[in-house]
Amino acid sequence: MRRLLLAVAVFLTVTATPTFAGYIIIRVLLEGGGSGPGADGIPGGPDGVGTPLGPIPGGRPGSGPLMIPGGMQPTPTTRAAEADYSRSIVVLFPLETDFLSKPLIAKRNFDAANNPNFQHPLFRKFDVPPFGSKQSASLFVDSSSIQLYQELLGVPGAKQSRRTEVNAAYATWVVKKDNPKLLYDAMVFALQSGFVKEALAYAKELLAVATEKKFAIPEGDIKRFVAAWEKMQAAVTGPVPLPSDAETWKIQISYENVRIVSHYAIIYQDNPPEEVDRRATQLNDNFAAFYLWHATRGTVLPVPGAPLVTVLAPQASKMRELHHALDGLPMSDAFYAPGHNLLVLSPERMDEVGQTFLRQNQQVFVKGLNRQQLLNGVIPDLDSTGKQGTPPEDVARATTLAAVEKLAIAEAEIAAVSREGTRQLMYTTGTLPKHVTLPTWLTNGAVNFYTRPRGPAYITVGDDDKPNMHVAISTGYGGPNYVLQRYFRDFGTKKELPSLNPQKPEAYELDSARLLENVLGDVYFNGIKNGDDPDPAPKKAKKIDSGTQPVVPVPGQPMVPGGMVPATNQEDPVAALRKKQQRLAIKANATSWALYYYLTKSKPDHLRQYVAELNKLPRDLPIDGHTAYAVFVRVFKLSATEDGPADPKAMKKFADEWLEYIGTVPLIGHDVPLTIPEPPKTPVEPKLPGGSKDR
Repeated sequence: MRRLLLAVAVFLTVTATPTFAGYIIIRVLLEGGGSGPGADGIPGGPDGVGTPLGPIPGGRPGSGPLMIPGGMQPTPTTRAAEADYSRSIVVLFPLETDFLSKPLIAKRNFDAANNPNFQHPLFRKFDVPPFGSKQSASLFVDSSSIQLYQELLGVPGAKQSRRTEVNAAYATWVVKKDNPKLLYDAMVFALQSGFVKEALAYAKELLAVATEKKFAIPEGDIKRFVAAWEKMQAAVTGPVPLPSDAETWKIQISYENVRIVSHYAIIYQDNPPEEVDRRATQLNDNFAAFYLWHATRGTVLPVPGAPLVTVLAPQASKMRELHHALDGLPMSDAFYAPGHNLLVLSPERMDEVGQTFLRQNQQVFVKGLNRQQLLNGVIPDLDSTGKQGTPPEDVARATTLAAVEKLAIAEAEIAAVSREGTRQLMYTTGTLPKHVTLPTWLTNGAVNFYTRPRGPAYITVGDDDKPNMHVAISTGYGGPNYVLQRYFRDFGTKKELPSLNPQKPEAYELDSARLLENVLGDVYFNGIKNGDDPDPAPKKAKKIDSGTQPVVPVPGQPMVPGGMVPATNQEDPVAALRKKQQRLAIKANATSWALYYYLTKSKPDHLRQYVAELNKLPRDLPIDGHTAYAVFVRVFKLSATEDGPADPKAMKKFADEWLEYIGTVPLIGHDVPLTIPEPPKTPVEPKLPGGSKDR
């Protein structure tokens, strides 16, 4: 659908009659240049805050680089003249009204200067939906700093959203109630869409249907689910019988409060009660979804009898202190400490992009505008001159930023809980062994499988490398990780996977067996530190401009008249290394996710046996890649003899089947072309001290 590029501000306001009309995307572009990952051994920006990748593999159970929070959202460093498309915050949500046209203050008459009413087909209301609250916001769009994308207005269909689809799936069962498969399918769909409460309700009803024996439960997935869920439902949804040791931990880390909600005991300092309640809801939803998904596989897992302990840090700055004290696994917006079975959550995003967004917003709201009041519809006095009130554009812009901030925070929190909260559950239930140094691809592949990623994947499409963002209208449990799925496909398209003819890029043919060996041997993860990619993309011929190019002035960089510098093809070596590290981190996580997804979907018994065999290896000792590789070959019968080396033909057959399967999994996200704001046509010439110009 064609995007409408706005030359003026656009306001979206409230209506009383809810309908559904697909999804829209708001993208807030950030100021400044990217600093790139900076935490845990990866070079970063001057403020020391970057997108954490985690330490280089070795020495800890399941250690290894984290995927970039949100499912691999890179923040590459660029020269001043280059675009960094990832330096933006993107939120996507369903609309719930038809077209509207109203003044900013709906209860007052239209005033062109002080209560404007723009006539435009984008007039729509949107709610800020986390956890049932309904708060509306006006939308300010200027197409440069705040962009509106309408490509998904018709997705999933006219006047539909993912919620209406889930409701419709359940309604097909309610009409006749004669086919339990319809109810099972509705439950799986709700789970994959992230509607955990609905999935739990459908699962409870399906269990009741099976108990009543009004119709036979068919063999296969439904019968396996019923048998497994019958054994876990009471423990998952009922009261927790044993006390928690949270009070002891509260004293040890000198925090003041403990709040126990169902399966979690949250230790916190002075965090607002609504924040604690919100995190408790996220944790318990993730807990239930984890067990529900395993029940769909016919797997019965032990349910903890005591609440799991979670620490909610008072500020993001406290996360590193806790991480060091608790000897935690790699950190993003959360981390897990397996030695203590503690999950630690940050109260805000810790990546450079998220931190920059919050700082920029704070500059807006320090002027006296209140986020919550704006979202509640309380509009301050308006005055276009700014003398007797606030200019309408400032109010609308602040309201938009408040809504985007709230949506982005909720999305980041869910991503962190689904990733690190699930890691805690996997170690607690024995799904992953706690005291064995596992292959990095396995631990990252596993947690990436359960992660509900935040933000888009940024890719380029076509021969002209048109920048796109890949987004999805929902995230959940059991379906593909839409970010890593898109990146994995992107690596294939760009020929960044092993080639049978590495010396002849023009004759590229994928070496599937080599790719499998690289993943199993943690080759990509091990190469991150130095940016060593064994199969980088073929180099494209670059057009050399012998003239000049406009740049944004950089302190200390000599300028020539007109704000121009001679064009150069040289790249800063530090920036080049960081770019390689980030791309390789994405490849490591995308390939490991793809292999784990295939194994857990198509070969779950072999996967469980593989993990069980790894659990038999020496405890708390580093395991070299050859040992873990040999275990995989033996368990999946990829050798001509019982304990012999890998058979090349068997490896190729296995790898081909893996890639063929992954290739048949439909993309659950959507590519959306980015709108790139035009740079200033007349670069500003910097002035030297004393007012003279650099000539």
